[in-house]
Amino acid sequence: MIRSWRSNSQAQFDDAGEDGSSSDALHAVLFDSGRPVLIASRVAPKSIGTRVCIAWNDTAESAASVQNALPWMQRAEAVCVLTAEGYQRRGPSGQKLAAYLAMHGVQADIATFRPVDREVGGGLLKAANDFGCDFLSMGAYSHSRLRQLILGGVTRYVLEYGNLAVMMSR
Repeated sequence: MIRSWRSNSQAQFDDAGEDGSSSDALHAVLFDSGRPVLIASRVAPKSIGTRVCIAWNDTAESAASVQNALPWMQRAEAVCVLTAEGYQRRGPSGQKLAAYLAMHGVQADIATFRPVDREVGGGLLKAANDFGCDFLSMGAYSHSRLRQLILGGVTRYVLEYGNLAVMMSR
C-alpha cells in the first residue's frame, strides 16, 4: 500500500524493503489497469467527496475522469468544473460538460483559472482550494510521458504538490 506520493518526487513504500518507488507503481497502475487510481493526501481529510472538482481540458483522459467520478458527483454537495485559460483542446467546452452533467442530475459550477507562476497545475490546485474541494478528479498524462518528464506537466505537479484526494484516470 502506498502511504504518500510526495517526497522529493519519489515517495517510498510503507515497507522499507520494497525495491520500487510508489511513482513507478502509480504509473504502472495508471497505464496498465484501465481503472482510475485514487490517491490519498498525506493528512487524513475531514471529508471526501462533498465538494468535487473536475479538471477539464477536453481530452479523452479528462472525459474518462468525468465518467469515473460521476457517482461521486451525484452524491456531492457541490461540484465545479475547472478549466484553464488557453489549455483546452478541441473537445467540448466546460459549459457543454456542465450540460452533460445536468442530464445525470449533477448541477455543476464552472470556474476558469489561470496558471500560477506559469504552472497550470498550480492554478488547478489553487482553484480547487478556493472552491473548498475535498475530491479532485482529473485525467492523467494527456501529454506524452517523455514530454511530461522533460517539461513537467499538470499530472506531475498535482502529484508533487497536491494536498487533497485525487482520482486520476487514463
